[in-house]
Amino acid sequence: MKNDRKRVFALACAVLFLSPALLAEKTCPVEIKLLLSPPTIQNVIASLGFRKETTTHVYFFDTDTLELLQQGVIVRVRQGASNDLTVKVRVPEGSARLESSQLREHFPCEIDWTGSGENTSYSLARTYKTAQVPEMGNDISSLLSPSQERLLRDARVSIDWTQVKRIADVTATKWETTVHSPFRKLALELWEWPAGKILEISTKVSPDAGSRKYAELQQLANMKGLTLSAEQGTKTKTVLETLSHHISSPR
Repeated sequence: MKNDRKRVFALACAVLFLSPALLAEKTCPVEIKLLLSPPTIQNVIASLGFRKETTTHVYFFDTDTLELLQQGVIVRVRQGASNDLTVKVRVPEGSARLESSQLREHFPCEIDWTGSGENTSYSLARTYKTAQVPEMGNDISSLLSPSQERLLRDARVSIDWTQVKRIADVTATKWETTVHSPFRKLALELWEWPAGKILEISTKVSPDAGSRKYAELQQLANMKGLTLSAEQGTKTKTVLETLSHHISSPR
């Protein structure tokens, strides 16, 4: 009897010990994202009833060869409807550099579900309002919070801030709509920069519904006669890679 009580106690302790990790695995917010052809923007707004237009300027920092992005790091400043400085780290599945669970213990996680697959990231934002956004890496690195610096350290990334600079200035226009079956809320965002533009429709879903809801979002777009982009992925990667090709192209 005494041994049985010990086993029950040990089992209870094990459950309590594992619960935070199990909970973290289940509670990463999931957002499904679908890229559309920008010429269809007026059709999207009209057919899905988007409203509440807001504008934000988005600035990205990296090297000319995207050394930060190659390590899964995104450094971003937003001004306008949103004002923040964000550091985000995406760790590829099976990365030899770091186990994702090590970051999940200490930092908020989120999952972007796109046509190119799932992207799990860990990010921290701090409020940032200024009349002028820095241009050089050393200036932006000095603005990082202690928690953001720790995220980069824990992610084991190597950054030479002297080689980092502001490489992207994106105008982001966003619209929202409330209930639209089978989704509770949809968002539409248009990113425009000198080398191009990209249009994305997205919605947040429960952690266990990513694949199903992504298929339903595709069905909704098809039903409304909306044209999908030939390339599917994240907006940030698309913008930065486009700019990198523009910078490296012979003039």
